[in-house]
Amino acid sequence: MEIRLADALKALRNELADASLQAAGQPVRLLVETVDLELQVAVTNAKEGGGGVKFWVLTADGKASASTAVTHTVSLQLKAETADGGRVLTGSGTDDKVHLTDD
Repeated sequence: MEIRLADALKALRNELADASLQAAGQPVRLLVETVDLELQVAVTNAKEGGGGVKFWVLTADGKASASTAVTHTVSLQLKAETADGGRVLTGSGTDDKVHLTDD
């Protein structure tokens, strides 16, 4: 199974957006400033179609042939922000409650 790097990053954005929506109205939210992401990728040089270099995220069962691809570990440090440049706040789902007590 091949997963394009762009699709992996899109899935990460969708997960952060979903977590932010779930945090609305929660008593405690978490601020996401940076996301450290480390991926195993295969770099291929496609000759047909549009051609060019492509990055594919390797899945747990993914194997790249040495003759067609070179694998690398890519580390990305991403800063999360909303479309208008605001901070991303996430929290637990609506089933999880945070109880604050005065001890």
